Order: sequence, then C-alpha cells, then structure tokens
Amino acid sequence: MSRYKNIIFDVGSVLVNWMRMNLYTTLFHGDMEKARWIIDHVVTNEWNDQTDLGKPIDECIFELKQAFPKYAPYIGAYWYCYKDMDGGEIPGIYEIMSELKNRGYHLFCLTNWSHETFPLVREVHARLFDMFEGIVVSGEEKMVKPNPEIYQLLLNRYDLQASESIFIDDRQVNVDGANRVGIHGILFTGSLDLRQQLGVCVF
Repeated sequence: MSRYKNIIFDVGSVLVNWMRMNLYTTLFHGDMEKARWIIDHVVTNEWNDQTDLGKPIDECIFELKQAFPKYAPYIGAYWYCYKDMDGGEIPGIYEIMSELKNRGYHLFCLTNWSHETFPLVREVHARLFDMFEGIVVSGEEKMVKPNPEIYQLLLNRYDLQASESIFIDDRQVNVDGANRVGIHGILFTGSLDLRQQLGVCVF
C-alpha cells in the first residue's frame, strides 16, 4: 500500500500546452523569429510573472504599451486572444489523472497563474479541472512557487500531510520548492516518464 494519498499537479506544460509562441507565431504569420523576439523582449517571463502574483492585467498591459508603443496591438492580444496560446491537453495526462482518481488518490492543483486568465483555461479544460478536489492559484493568493508559503497554504487549506503528497511540475525550481516543505516532487518531462515515476510510488 502506498504511503501517498494526494497527487498535486501544476498546469502549464503539465496539464496544458500553454505557450505564448502559439499565439505570436500566428500573429506574425508563421514567422517564429519575430514571435521569439517579442516574447524575449516585450511580453517576457518577468512581465508575465507580475500577473501570476496578482497584478491586474489591464495595469500590466497599459504599462507595457507605454514602454513599447510600437507593439501595442501585440501586447493587447495577450489578453484579447488569450485562448490562442492554448495548444491543448498534454497527451496522456487525462488518462493518468483518471487512473489515479479511480485508484482512490486525491487530486489537487497548485499553479502560478493570473487569477483573471485562469478561469479561461479552466473552462476550456473542464474535464481535467473537474477531477481536482482543491485548486490554489498564485494570482489569487499573491504568492508564487517556489515560495514555501504557497505549498504550505495548499496543505493547510485542504488538511493534507506533506509526507503523504506528491507534487508534479515541469520546472525543477518548483519541484525543489516542494521537496523543501516535505512534499515528494517529480519533474514532469512527459506523460510516459511521469507514469514510470509514479509507478514506483503509487501504481
């Protein structure tokens, strides 16, 4: 019998192939070089991180347009065309989640995501999110992974024991953050590898 009872999932690149490249490659008519440039220099990871911490998107977009007026339409598209960043479910993840659920494990979600855009991804991928017994979104809590407080918040809110929990994320820094609070972290590199790693623990 496994000592684990709770499986906690990240969202981006674990459940959903959410990528700015999906949107900006389309907006630049397939020109991946231009798409990569605007992601690296305008709608950057650091800029997106502000929304994950709960800063209102309209403020973030306004400030960025002031800094890069030439790219204002592309900056605005971050909100108005948000669903176009969604490249669909990660192959095989629904089947893994369903099997875990059927085996009696409790599924939870812990994600760095804007509280304003999270309802959009949740709506599109309802069959995934409906399997969760609890969800913690960084933008709602104004703290992000790998801050230990956000892992502890999830544990406390849903009365979970860290030693009985597994956390799955595609970023090593977030996996390390889980490990530091006593949760067993797994680095996600694909559904096949995840199934093999879970096989040691729960399957």
